[in-house]
Amino acid sequence: MKTALVLAAVLFLTLPPLTGAEPVMKADFSTEALPEAWKGIKGEWKVVDGALMGAELESDKHAAVFSIPDPHMDSNLRFRFRLDGAKGFHLSYNHAKGHLFRVAVVGGTVTLTMDKDKKDPASKAEVLGKESFTAKPGEWVEMSCSVEGTTAKVTCGDVTLTGTHENLAKEKTGYRFVVQGATVGFDDIAFAGGE
Repeated sequence: MKTALVLAAVLFLTLPPLTGAEPVMKADFSTEALPEAWKGIKGEWKVVDGALMGAELESDKHAAVFSIPDPHMDSNLRFRFRLDGAKGFHLSYNHAKGHLFRVAVVGGTVTLTMDKDKKDPASKAEVLGKESFTAKPGEWVEMSCSVEGTTAKVTCGDVTLTGTHENLAKEKTGYRFVVQGATVGFDDIAFAGGE
């Protein structure tokens, strides 16, 4: 167990640094207790062997959703993920009135997309960036997403996407992990919000 904790600490320390501000929250899931206010909304979420594991439940008729509140305008988020049989997952950012944008790792691609405004029938999702990316089952992959003003930059393994949109400058409510199928592991989550 001590060796696993030392390895987790070494891996966490070798992740790219958060720019701008020091992390306001770090979670390495070395215990089963989740940070305050972090919670599963849909699906099954539990800490297993030092990682947060999320899986969709057929009875929900909805993808599994895990919420991490962090009101911010600009932010830097980093974590590791591991696909363990799931179709993929989304990292979703919301604003006070609904979905704002997301990063999807699904079907051999990583995509950065502005979400459509569900209250506006004329609104459509807008792809800001898309690259081929394949994660091997059981392999940990580093991911980061930074938002500064109207620009979002995503790094997923060795793939980098950058997108610009005026709505990226909106106040955001936090982060959501959305898992399609079963299972995705998340670990070494760290983030810092901006002003």
